[in-house]
Amino acid sequence: MSEKNPATEELLENFRRQWESEISAARSQQSLASSSKHITNENQESVTSSKDTADEEKATSLYLCGVKHEKSGEVVEAIKFYKRAMQLIPDIEERIYTYPKNKESSESNIPSESKGHHDIKKEEGPSSHNNNVDDNDNESIDLLIKLQRLIVQDGRVCTPQDESKGTHISDLPREIIVYLLKWVVSSDLDLRSLEQVSLVSRGLYVCSRDSEIWKLACLSVWNSPNSPSTFGFTDYRDMFIYRPRLQFHGCYISKTSYVRQGENSFQDTNYQPWHLVNYFRYLRFYPDRTAVMNTTADMPSLVVSKRLKRKDPSCFNGFYTLNGNVVTCIFKRKRIPERTERIDNRNRRRNDEANNNSSTVMEQIFELELEIKTMKKKLHCALHWNRYSIQTIYQNKESTTANFDITATRFPPLIFSRVRSYNAQSERPL
Repeated sequence: MSEKNPATEELLENFRRQWESEISAARSQQSLASSSKHITNENQESVTSSKDTADEEKATSLYLCGVKHEKSGEVVEAIKFYKRAMQLIPDIEERIYTYPKNKESSESNIPSESKGHHDIKKEEGPSSHNNNVDDNDNESIDLLIKLQRLIVQDGRVCTPQDESKGTHISDLPREIIVYLLKWVVSSDLDLRSLEQVSLVSRGLYVCSRDSEIWKLACLSVWNSPNSPSTFGFTDYRDMFIYRPRLQFHGCYISKTSYVRQGENSFQDTNYQPWHLVNYFRYLRFYPDRTAVMNTTADMPSLVVSKRLKRKDPSCFNGFYTLNGNVVTCIFKRKRIPERTERIDNRNRRRNDEANNNSSTVMEQIFELELEIKTMKKKLHCALHWNRYSIQTIYQNKESTTANFDITATRFPPLIFSRVRSYNAQSERPL
């Protein structure tokens, strides 16, 4: 074998080193180019997304300003803000109102392992909810039984804290106290005051749960001698609370708004192209199946405690019937005859009524059909419209009937509002 030449070996070693250095330099240059290109793309995307986000935020603020102006009645200013928002993002309204829905749908796709205790509680079936309600009912029944036993042992409804020289309420028998509680409830069915009296002492708590009081209240509302078990309730109090019924310690109010086009006139210095018109509907019910209705533009603070009375000439008086959770009301308004003056001229026509029999309105009958519903976890606090019609009777005995289309904008639900002055006095016991 021939020996290796040291000069050749050194030359080969230098070639290997130069080749490796060139390869490493090329790789590093390629990686730098790719990383710089990726960074440039990311910067461009971030700039574009930031610009879109800024435009969307600006359009959202402009649109919300328009909504604010529209609610305050400034329709012209609201339209200006709407146009500016749509110039930035044409579908801004859809994005605003569909974002919460998309968020809810994305939250629903979260795995079950990551859901909290609140979400797991929502997924529980109706059986678990019913079990909780039954547990609460059992606790209240057990409490009532315990308090009844304590009263039987003491022999008195309550015990005075300090010695009194005169006769104390604790000296009265239980039957007298129950009769006094019937005056608290009164013929207006003020059961709310009865519940407040039950918080005073354990004796009054037991007396306020007397079955006779709640039975009379149920008879006043439904006028039916059926027992609570017929409708699936445990007692009369349970039926009075959870069965659909009307509220009597306040009135039902709804607000309707619409935009009316203005009339341009050279003499009108306050001309506006649009006018926002607001008016209210008021309904008050009584336990004796009578009702009062009023439609006016006045605010509730001026109406509920002063006008909604049976003898008020500005209100419509009528009656109602309750069938399940459906309330049917009928109101009548008769024409008030005007005072006619004596006319000496025989050739002159006597009056307009004798010549306009087909156009003179003598009576109007308003028929309403409403459905009792629960809203925002408040039982039986809303009345939703099912049907509304007006029958007009003329002087020549002819009549016409107008049926209205029930829409959410023209006929919003009537929401119950409590009025303290309605139960300030008690005229008759329950």
